[in-house]
Amino acid sequence: MRGLRIPVCVLLIFLCGNFIRQLEDFRPESSGSVFPVCGDSLTAYIGIRSGMYTSGGFRIGFQHELLTAFADSLGIGMNVTGVYERGDCWKMLADGDVDIVAVNASDSVPAPYRAEVVFSMPFRGYAWAVRGDRTDLLAAVNRWLGLISASGLMHEAEDRYFRSYNVRPRSGAAADCISPYDGIIRKYSSLLCWDWRLLAAVVFKESRFSIGAYSRRGAAGLMQVKLSTAGYYGVTDLLDPEENIRAGVLHLRRIQERYQEQGLDSVNVVKFTLAAYNAGESRIRDCVNFTMDLGRDFMDWDTVAATIPLMAEREYVEDADFLRHGRFRGQETVRYVRDVLSKYEEYRTAVEG
Repeated sequence: MRGLRIPVCVLLIFLCGNFIRQLEDFRPESSGSVFPVCGDSLTAYIGIRSGMYTSGGFRIGFQHELLTAFADSLGIGMNVTGVYERGDCWKMLADGDVDIVAVNASDSVPAPYRAEVVFSMPFRGYAWAVRGDRTDLLAAVNRWLGLISASGLMHEAEDRYFRSYNVRPRSGAAADCISPYDGIIRKYSSLLCWDWRLLAAVVFKESRFSIGAYSRRGAAGLMQVKLSTAGYYGVTDLLDPEENIRAGVLHLRRIQERYQEQGLDSVNVVKFTLAAYNAGESRIRDCVNFTMDLGRDFMDWDTVAATIPLMAEREYVEDADFLRHGRFRGQETVRYVRDVLSKYEEYRTAVEG
């Protein structure tokens, strides 16, 4: 009998959770009382450029996990307030608005703040900056970073966030993983009764698995969730990968349930759900009503998608007072649904289920 073969993705999910628990076990010692200056939580800012199209790994995800694990090791919370372009991190640090700023080790501190900032030991070309008067915090950071570097746990984190996740459907060999967040994606896909690779395709389309991704419309994180949407589902930290995915999935589930109630078949439920996630439910309701007004099959997404271009023509919509949002070009939404399903087919072909 052949030995039991455990898919590498499943193994990585286990190892990831075990890795974080091991990180938390490294509790730095501090002089005097237990970390006297920190209080109940730390606040950090990730001052490293990254985003959807940045090459060289998932830098912000890497920093977010280490910062969170460091705070966990102290038995306190970590609040990551923002990333790169969202403010003057050095002023925030000097003013005491944040406790730690994650930066490139080669970054120079602007002249007004040089006397007030000190750096931790470097790791993988990065460092954490703290205020010069936070000697207890600096000592705790350096001790913890030294311990996880010596133990090999730092290397495990590097491998997950900086390895290649290039999925190739025609390579002949099944890929092991899609992203560093496969474990979270698998967990929450069950709320939708979706193949986890379909949810992974949504995350890829939204952010390319970059938790630091922001849109001009104010959407943030892995699933590009707006703060108002997150608040509706009780989520406050959109930079937290699990919280972001949870908010996005709960929103998808609410949309999906509405289309299921309308009696659509399972394929069209998914297509309409994706379209509404991209364009908004009210906008897609306009598309459905417009298609119905033309006497076409409004319960078939492909028919609705083929009708949408007419909604950009004034002659078709000028008398359509039932349209709440007026004209709609819609190419982005049609392309969004097509791209997500195409990426899903790639993942289905190339990645173990």
